[in-house]
Amino acid sequence: MPWRLFKRGEKPKVGFVSFTGCQGCQFSILFIDNILKILKKFDIKYFHLLKEKNKESDFDLIFVEGAISTKSQVKKLKEIRKKSKYLVAFGTCATCGGIPAMRNFLEADELKKHVYNQKLSKDSIDAGPVEKHVKVDYHMYGCPVIKKEFVNFIKTFLKKKEVKECETPVCLECPRKGKNCYLLEKVPCLGAVTHGGCNALCIRNNHQCIACRGPLKTANFAAEVKLFENLGLSEKDIKNKLHKFINNEKNNTKPHNKD
Repeated sequence: MPWRLFKRGEKPKVGFVSFTGCQGCQFSILFIDNILKILKKFDIKYFHLLKEKNKESDFDLIFVEGAISTKSQVKKLKEIRKKSKYLVAFGTCATCGGIPAMRNFLEADELKKHVYNQKLSKDSIDAGPVEKHVKVDYHMYGCPVIKKEFVNFIKTFLKKKEVKECETPVCLECPRKGKNCYLLEKVPCLGAVTHGGCNALCIRNNHQCIACRGPLKTANFAAEVKLFENLGLSEKDIKNKLHKFINNEKNNTKPHNKD
C-alpha cells in the first residue's frame, strides 16, 4: 500500500520503463500541463524520454509500459519487480497485451512477410500483459493512458492513499445509455466488454468503442460474439475487432459455429 512505501518528507523514487510498444503512454504524459512541476515531487531514477539515470536503482513506484514478448524481457521484468515496491502496468500493452499481442494470432511466416520483414527473435514468446509474469499493484488502462487519470493517481499516491481501479464497463459512462445505443442501431460497439474510466471519450465524439482500454475480466465475450453474428458480421470481421486490443488468451473470442 502507498502509505507503507516511503516516509513523509521523502521524495518517492520513481521510474518509467518500456518493453514492447510504441512508448506512446510515456509521450502522452509529457504533454500534461505542469508535468515537470509534478515530477519534481519525485526522485526520478529512470525515465529516458525525459532524462536517463540509473535503471538499476530501487524504486518506490515503477511504471511499466509495453507488452512482454521475449524470454529476456521476462527476466528483466522480474528483476525490476524485485527492486520495486509498487508496480503500475502502464497502458493497454502492459495491461492486456494490446497491439503487440495481435501477432499471437498470426503465423511467423505471415509476420515475416507482412510486418517485420525479418525473423522474430529466437527467444520470442507470445506477447502478453505484465501480470502474466509478475504481480501488478495497479492497472492504468488506455491507449494511450488518460492524462487526467495519471495526474489523479500521482496526487493520490503522494498522499499515501490507496488508488482504486475502475471495474465497470464503458457502457456505464456512455451518453447513449438507454437510447440510441450503437448496438440497437446495429453498429458494432465493444463498450460492454471494455474497461471504463475513460468517460466514454470515443462515443462522446460519435465513434463506437474499439476496446482500447482492454477487456473486463467479467466480460461476457460469448454473448458479445453472438450479438455481432446477429448483426451480420463475418467471423473474420469479429476476430479483427476483438484481436486489436483484446488479446488475453483467457477470453473466449472465437465466433460460434453457424452450422
